[in-house]
Amino acid sequence: MKNQLKEFNIHTKIDVQWGDMDAFRHVNNVAYVRWGETARIDYFKALGLFSSLPEKMNYAPILGFQSVKYIAPLVYPDRIIIGTKTEGVKRDRVILTSHFFSTAQQRLVAIKTHEVILFDYKTQQKIPVPKELIARIYEVDKLK
Repeated sequence: MKNQLKEFNIHTKIDVQWGDMDAFRHVNNVAYVRWGETARIDYFKALGLFSSLPEKMNYAPILGFQSVKYIAPLVYPDRIIIGTKTEGVKRDRVILTSHFFSTAQQRLVAIKTHEVILFDYKTQQKIPVPKELIARIYEVDKLK
């Protein structure tokens, strides 16, 4: 697990809560979506792309698509570590990947894909991915 986490520079740690489980005695799938949102915001903070005051932002990251591949069930108690990085950049979106690792199981349990559109609230339109954001992604993810 530690070797797999090395490919991610941004990590989010979350303790599984008893209330995350469902009637089938494993963590409900919607928890992964919530945890993925937390990981995405942590990644945006590392990029300098997030503020709790949207009016202070030149543009905002808006989730355009998401998917989760479930690999193994989680149960309480556990702590997950989510590694997040940019998987690709297209003209009008950034594609992130988050890998969810269980510390109890010492393995990968889920993979989430997030496609993020950049939205300019002043013009009320999506915008192309700015070059300065691409440069920042390269810095944060330590790409060459």
